[in-house]
Amino acid sequence: MIVVSYDRLPDLKFEAVVFLDTESGDCFQIQRDLMSLATTEASTHQISTGMGAPIPEGILRWRRVDDRFEFALTTRAARIFGGSDVLSFDVEPAQGSTVDEIADHVERLLR
Repeated sequence: MIVVSYDRLPDLKFEAVVFLDTESGDCFQIQRDLMSLATTEASTHQISTGMGAPIPEGILRWRRVDDRFEFALTTRAARIFGGSDVLSFDVEPAQGSTVDEIADHVERLLR
């Protein structure tokens, strides 16, 4: 099962949508730096496995089909996921959230 959650961590200055495989412990996350009030530049998304350096702009496009999320990855990003250029999985939202809310966060982080 893939449990998905949204986390906003002001102390660490970033927000993330985290997809966690509860059986294997594998993680896929989309993160974005929280924009400083002092800057006018928008930050870009990064993806990560939760270990190692995140990859900037690793997602080319995404779509949602019911409770399934699909992400087309750049060549560089695909390497950290075993060479697959598409990640696709059914999700279950973490307690207190809905799939619609998570999809809204993904959409916003990827803008």
